[in-house]
Amino acid sequence: MSAVAQRAERADAQRNRQNVLETADRLFAERGAAVSLNEIATAAGVGAGTVYRHFPTKDALLATVLDQRLSQLGEYGERALAMADPGEAFRRYLRFIADQALANRAICEALAAREDWVEPAKASGQCVVDTPLSALLVRAQRAGVVRADLDTRDVRALLTACAAIAEDPARVQRLLGVMWDGIRAERNSEIRNETVRLPELRDETKRNCPVCGDPIPETATGRPAKYCSAACRQKAFREKRKTA
Repeated sequence: MSAVAQRAERADAQRNRQNVLETADRLFAERGAAVSLNEIATAAGVGAGTVYRHFPTKDALLATVLDQRLSQLGEYGERALAMADPGEAFRRYLRFIADQALANRAICEALAAREDWVEPAKASGQCVVDTPLSALLVRAQRAGVVRADLDTRDVRALLTACAAIAEDPARVQRLLGVMWDGIRAERNSEIRNETVRLPELRDETKRNCPVCGDPIPETATGRPAKYCSAACRQKAFREKRKTA
């Protein structure tokens, strides 16, 4: 085979591999890890042998897709860290992670199962999500944009809740807005930690003696008493006689 033919074959193999990866990425995100290699081959428009030639097992293909996604997350984190505005950089990174989690639930669940979110990668020694998240959080806190009592685990928990609750991008953005209002330093500085005193509620079921004003003891049975004691009852009877 000539050198030109070999180069053409290698280029064609690379295109097929990339096509399989992109198709697998989409199907894994839409349907989860239950998608078979044959289904991926059909959707990619290639033969099953082409898929197996590059990825002998589905686990190998899924691992390659996850590694590719991790690389994308890491690249976005680096771009966010290069932004001049600490608050805007932190806010954009939060939105990017939430959008990715919503659009690719199955892939994000697989990443979480591998613990690549929080465990350092072997190659770089850094966590692709938590490392930039922590750095961006500290920058925003030092700039006075985000409240100082938050840590990376707090923010990750809030992000996870937003992604888990939301069903569409619009709801994600609304929940992120609520979250942002809650973690902003300037917003929370206006909130005072004061105990609100509620007015005491009067118990309308309790009655006082019309003669002396003392509470009338409750009776377990029979008609409710009108007076607190026999002395008050006699005094009221005498007053009625005088009036008569």
